[in-house]
Amino acid sequence: MHTVIRGPAPGGLRAIREKYTPRWVQYYPTKTGRKPSDSKWQEFHRDVSSVFFGNCGYCEEDDKGEVDHFRPKSRFPERVYEWENWVFVCHACNHVKGGKWPAGGYVDPCAKSRNARPEAYFRFDTTTGEILPTPTLSAARQRRAKQMIADLRLNAYHHLKKRVAWLRVVNGALDGRDTNDPKARQFVKLVASRETWLSTITRTWLEEAGYMDDTN
Repeated sequence: MHTVIRGPAPGGLRAIREKYTPRWVQYYPTKTGRKPSDSKWQEFHRDVSSVFFGNCGYCEEDDKGEVDHFRPKSRFPERVYEWENWVFVCHACNHVKGGKWPAGGYVDPCAKSRNARPEAYFRFDTTTGEILPTPTLSAARQRRAKQMIADLRLNAYHHLKKRVAWLRVVNGALDGRDTNDPKARQFVKLVASRETWLSTITRTWLEEAGYMDDTN
């Protein structure tokens, strides 16, 4: 995971939020009456996808994707139509996350505070492909990171397989080229871009291999 700057809400959302939010607030948490059937957030799929460059906000894999309510509708109905609560995610992550919301919540990929951003919480093992909690975190923040990894199954076999296979591609493309080689620099810029899938583990590998430093 890495920080994504969501930017301003798209036009037309405010009117939809004002019209449809009360229905969700009324239904939850008592669940009396008929559950709202509207899903107007799907109309903003392209807007959310564009912010995340078509990559899942949790696993960073590219996907046609879905709009996830970071804070679940069932727990935070007042935020159903809040732009700040929408994350572009792959179907796998959206499915396993569902309505889960542990005490303390999850790490927000769009967090504004530097201390709350994913980069403060997670690191990668480039040998195994695993996403891991940053060792220097406090006990409470360690629990939050571990809970998110477990609940979203971010180290499921299919994720690890894709990450390791991708790093092999990156390694093979660079093939030990000198860091000052123009072609190597051009390739590094491409795969390290936040528009490219799996950019965070890629950046970690590039730093380890000496093609980037942590200021890039």
